[in-house]
Amino acid sequence: MAILGEIIKENSFKIKVRPDRVVSDVTFNREFLQIRTYAKNDNNRERGSKQNLQFTKEKALEFSEIINQFLK
Repeated sequence: MAILGEIIKENSFKIKVRPDRVVSDVTFNREFLQIRTYAKNDNNRERGSKQNLQFTKEKALEFSEIINQFLK
């Protein structure tokens, strides 16, 4: 397991947006939250994981604060 460590908030407005839409799944238990993304159109998630983010509760709370800033 690779648990997310430090979150560095960048102040860059240059985000490279890709038009392709990836498939993702989210799962959690009492200790961790995991988000995995898969290749475009891999709805059966058979071609392997592109990214795997695993949060502790502390990091999930920190990330939720960043998301709230984005949503405002």
